Amino acid sequence: MPAPADATRMPSAKPRRARGALAAAAMSGKTPSSLVTWYLGLTHHWMGDNPRVKTRILLGTHEWIIDRVLAPAVGLDALAADLRPDEGALTRSLVALVPPDDVPEWHHFIDLVVANLRHALLVPVTQRNEAWVRWLFLIPYSIRQTAEGMPAPAAPASTPPEARQDAATNGSATVTDRAPVWHVARV
Repeated sequence: MPAPADATRMPSAKPRRARGALAAAAMSGKTPSSLVTWYLGLTHHWMGDNPRVKTRILLGTHEWIIDRVLAPAVGLDALAADLRPDEGALTRSLVALVPPDDVPEWHHFIDLVVANLRHALLVPVTQRNEAWVRWLFLIPYSIRQTAEGMPAPAAPASTPPEARQDAATNGSATVTDRAPVWHVARV
């Protein structure tokens, strides 16, 4: 008798490497232990009720943040190259995590993740702190994924422009319509 669909597990994308990178970052002394504790405390959110593909994209993005943003040897030019739309290394690696039949459905979500990370890296180096790094990890988690074929609900003309923007983006923050979370937390 075949196993039920719920019992079938899909191997995660590079789970040992991601765990190893987080452990190495924690042991290096350069990553604050409060950041590691915060991240591990949110594991149930990263792995929670999201579709399996979104979880893989989220964890793949987190691995990229650890490997590329938190690594002191990686320069801004290399990060910018990774975040080029459609042809950047991050986009290619995230698309590779999606089953081939589902790529069209998830392509917009991946584009939003990459665009928001590109925007986050515009923050001056002098303002990058632990709250900024937490914001990076929250970016893919905070974007809502809807099927590409479903149009966003239209807002009535009498609603304020901010509400119309939310309806137009289906609640997903674009790179310019909201203040970064870490700015709000600092005030």
